[in-house]
Amino acid sequence: MRTVTRLLSVLGLAATLLLANPNGAQAHPLGNFTINLYGGLTLRSTGIDVDYVVDMAEIPAFQERRPIDTDGDGEISAPESTVYVGRMCEKLADALAITVEAMVVPVHATGPGDLAFPPGAGGLNTMRLTCELHGAVKLSQGLTLAYRDDNFLGRIGWHEITALGNGLELANADVSSTSMSARLTAYPADLLQSPMDRREASITLGATTDIAPSTAPSIATGAPITRGFGDRLTTAFAGLVTTGGSSPLLWLLALATAFAIGGLHALGPGHGKTLMAAYLVGTDVRPRQVVAVGAAVSAMHTTSVIVLGLVVLAAGQAFTPEVAYRWTTVASGVLIAALGAYLLTTRARGVTRARAHAAEHAGEHGHDHGHTHEPTSGRFGLATLAVSGGILPSPSALIALLAAVAIGRLVFGLALVLAFGLGLASVLMGVGFGTIRVRDLVSRRLPGALATWAPVASAAGICLLGLVLVARTVMA
Repeated sequence: MRTVTRLLSVLGLAATLLLANPNGAQAHPLGNFTINLYGGLTLRSTGIDVDYVVDMAEIPAFQERRPIDTDGDGEISAPESTVYVGRMCEKLADALAITVEAMVVPVHATGPGDLAFPPGAGGLNTMRLTCELHGAVKLSQGLTLAYRDDNFLGRIGWHEITALGNGLELANADVSSTSMSARLTAYPADLLQSPMDRREASITLGATTDIAPSTAPSIATGAPITRGFGDRLTTAFAGLVTTGGSSPLLWLLALATAFAIGGLHALGPGHGKTLMAAYLVGTDVRPRQVVAVGAAVSAMHTTSVIVLGLVVLAAGQAFTPEVAYRWTTVASGVLIAALGAYLLTTRARGVTRARAHAAEHAGEHGHDHGHTHEPTSGRFGLATLAVSGGILPSPSALIALLAAVAIGRLVFGLALVLAFGLGLASVLMGVGFGTIRVRDLVSRRLPGALATWAPVASAAGICLLGLVLVARTVMA
């Protein structure tokens, strides 16, 4: 016993050291899929300058970086960077729509631009592109200007516009003159859950002025971006790819840490815990079936991470992972709602039969177990639990896999993803075992009516859970 305790202590200490990793870069505060845009407008009598910035999180940066590296040596050379910046800045300029009194103003790149790859989670880089753009047009008092940014439509992220005058006052503007995110370098922590999403601006010009505009904040080329918030679990798990596995002991410690992080990840919102508990309330599922569900969750999660990783690698920029997540979540919600509706129907029918049986036989108590004993119901329910718990690959696991590919440690990355999935599944199994235990204890003590209707209520809860998941995802 002492030996086991000591071993667990060593594993716990090693996991703590790996998680701490003070030198590790933070995951992108807005999520690992985001493409964030900033357009800083400076209006002067001779035209419109646009300080345009693109900040890509780890996964889109991974996708974007591969075609930039034309010689495939894993490094972005100065010539490769120059070619990409010139081409990309013109492409970004083409997607900006600027009109002055309904007259279209063509926008073109005027400066060299800059490309940097600040460190992100798990050894992957984020990407920061800055472009100097200009639209030549005569501006004067009383004119109205409209600006619209059509770059990366459909991609999630922070979208911000600012405007200030240089030699011209702004009589009216529906955007601020200062950047809330310091040009995508420090996102406000209180707005991370609902990022700014402004792609259009309307500005009316005022009189000429001699007051010089304040300068926008700058960022050093290649410097790590100051983040307002970081997903610690994502950072810790993805960081294992580069910090662990150089020896058998470090392999063991890294896998144990990945298992623990998977369990901690599963304790967060979602991941099928509520569904697991609600389903088991009205069934006679036994522990061995819960173990089977846990194994299925682990296998499905690992498979989904590998499949999504392969698609990211194969499709590159043509594939948007957040869209896949969105529709997979909708499909999962529909399946959960269907399970709830099916269980609600069968359990309500069982209650009706039990009450009719009790009415026919006076003195005989109808007792409803809250479920049908049809094998199909059990298989469908258990399959739904496995799907809901494992179909959505964790972004942390996806980053770890892509980071492993990037540094040539694919086998180690796959092992970490599997350990992560086992940790996630272990929490679901723990919820299942606990629910079974409580269900068996409470069912003998509940009043007859409550015991009869509890499974029906849990089925209604499952249906509502699925509908809420679909609605929240579609409306997001």
